[in-house]
Amino acid sequence: MPESQQQSLKQIWQSMSPDERDSVAAQADTTPAYLRQVLACGRRCSPALAKEIEVAMGGRITRQMLRPDVFADLIHAA
Repeated sequence: MPESQQQSLKQIWQSMSPDERDSVAAQADTTPAYLRQVLACGRRCSPALAKEIEVAMGGRITRQMLRPDVFADLIHAA
């Protein structure tokens, strides 16, 4: 993932309240700690979790941002 994109994800994580982090994690069926690793630390999540995070975040973070290696075709199709 490009460093600028990782910085963007990290900034989104930092802007989220603890309650919002908990809510998004619950909706994505993961833990706030793992969500932090994905957004703030650059850990690669599964494609399925990338989709869940996208839905839980209402599109603010997209599956393409999290896994461009898997969903790159969606970037070019748009």
